Amino acid sequence: VYNSQKNSEVDNQTLGANSPSELEINSQAKVNNSQKNSEVDNSEKESEINTQEIDSLFPVKCSLFPPNSSTENFPTDLAKVFPRIKLLMCSNSLDLTGAPLHQLEIALKLAKDGIVEPIIFSVNDGELREIYQQQNIQVIVKDNPLEHIYQRDAYDAALTSFAQEIKSLNIDVMYINTLENFFMVDVAQMLNIPSVWNVHESQPWQTYFNRFGTEIAARALECFRYPYRIIFVSDATRNKYLPLNSHHNFTVVHNGLDLELLKKASAKWSRQEARSALGVKKDEIVILLLGTVCERKGQHDLVKALSFMPEKERQKIKCFLVGDRPNLYSLKLHELVKNLPEEVQQRVEIVGETLETAQYYQAADIFICTSRIESFPRVILEAMAYNLPIITTPVFGIVEQVKPNINGLFYTPGNSEELANILTSLLIDEELRKKFATNAQYVLESLNTFAEMTETYGQIFQEAYFCRELKL
Repeated sequence: VYNSQKNSEVDNQTLGANSPSELEINSQAKVNNSQKNSEVDNSEKESEINTQEIDSLFPVKCSLFPPNSSTENFPTDLAKVFPRIKLLMCSNSLDLTGAPLHQLEIALKLAKDGIVEPIIFSVNDGELREIYQQQNIQVIVKDNPLEHIYQRDAYDAALTSFAQEIKSLNIDVMYINTLENFFMVDVAQMLNIPSVWNVHESQPWQTYFNRFGTEIAARALECFRYPYRIIFVSDATRNKYLPLNSHHNFTVVHNGLDLELLKKASAKWSRQEARSALGVKKDEIVILLLGTVCERKGQHDLVKALSFMPEKERQKIKCFLVGDRPNLYSLKLHELVKNLPEEVQQRVEIVGETLETAQYYQAADIFICTSRIESFPRVILEAMAYNLPIITTPVFGIVEQVKPNINGLFYTPGNSEELANILTSLLIDEELRKKFATNAQYVLESLNTFAEMTETYGQIFQEAYFCRELKL
């Protein structure tokens, strides 16, 4: 108030007899405003011309242009903005493992939304071929062009010939799934087709390609500079590969779980029906370990842990190890089970690979993951979706999924005695199991959703296509 009064006094003193009249002041103000408005109009016209020139160069907007840099909000319905992309999706296999299933879900969702027209390529056939074909998606299965090739000259010759087959498909963008398909990145580079590389592996990049020979291994590492984007599914894996990010094309898109698909599968089995079909007694606690039986996933830990558990607690459980396939590690796993006391052997069942995993999740009480190397495993997400308490190794992206003492517990990979102690404590503490089961839903909700994941993949595919059109 004091300042207002002072300002008023100063104004009155300043406006004396020699001051211009109020009419003159208003008149001058109008002239000034008119000049300013004229300048603004001219500026707007120049801005409009510049905008038109820019729009003529960039006829389609995408997330390459940050929406916060303009007052215009760009549309998010990609199918209405962009043409349908002819996308070659290159899988390492068509079996029931994580990476091929991840690709399947992305392909079906983006095809349904009209974002892409997928064509599936794989060097290994499998059960997923039929699912693709049921959705009228073309599947191409060919022998690996690098079979028995270890020299760079032979590699170049093989890919040059192979690239001509890919060229005939008239592809817009190539999606390369897993490190195994690095040569498809090279093919995309040869054909000047933009590519997106999806990395799921967490093995050391320094040695991963050594089995191809030094010359081809070196070429595989060079391929990291070619894709429009290299998508990692966990921060931990991305960080491990950062020395290869010379072209700043790395990004992370955490896996999301298709809960609608999971609900449909789980609706086939009630908990009681699933347990009855599996021969589980009413008072038994079901331990589930689901994943391809192999050394990387470390299933031996659980079988060995049974030997360290108190007899009283072993009598409570029924263990299902789901995902068996013929290999040396599987033979050793069966041998370990046979070496257990007969009564304990009857409490362990090893099941082959199957698409019908819902039955086992519905019957389960505790989920265990014994992996040595993972990136962002879908089985952990599935276990949360089925509200299961989790015991797992804290490797790579798993620590971005499971929250210790919130919805699960960690044990050291290979330490079966530690696993036995943690499992025993969870068997004894029913309240802790209930707490972890309740929290599983909240932890899952805090992670990337399936819609968010697939939308991000769709945007990246569109950006890759757009960059080719602009010859960026």
